[in-house]
Amino acid sequence: MGHNCTEKGHIGKVAKFGYLLEDGDLHTVVNLWGCTECDSTSETLWEDFGTYNTTKEACKSNCNCFGCKVKTLQMNAGDAQRDISDKKWTSELQAYRNARSQGIQPAGTNIRQIEAAHIASEKLGRAYNAETMPKAETINNKSAEVMKELGV
Repeated sequence: MGHNCTEKGHIGKVAKFGYLLEDGDLHTVVNLWGCTECDSTSETLWEDFGTYNTTKEACKSNCNCFGCKVKTLQMNAGDAQRDISDKKWTSELQAYRNARSQGIQPAGTNIRQIEAAHIASEKLGRAYNAETMPKAETINNKSAEVMKELGV
């Protein structure tokens, strides 16, 4: 049960886009439209764009019409959702704050990064800084001695 574009119309998609500089502002523009069901392309949007299911009856099966596609959407919190519990989140941030108060700059707020920065600081004999020093995990006693001699 395929889609017949000549009977039901094309289902439009952006096939190629580009940029247009106008009065100092950069705008995204569609250079070529395509069909999701066939190989047809057009420089202008088809008149029947988005009109796959033109009947007033609901679809009997999951086809490619907009309504059937919308039924499959799942919504979630996106970036607002956290993978870790509030307790772990709070303790990791507190560990990061403690490290920063000692002058240590870990590579991130993850507890492993914070612990690695503490260990690197002990080996270096001074506060570790992830922005200017090698990765904390790579610092061992030998590399710490070389860094001390070089004044890094």
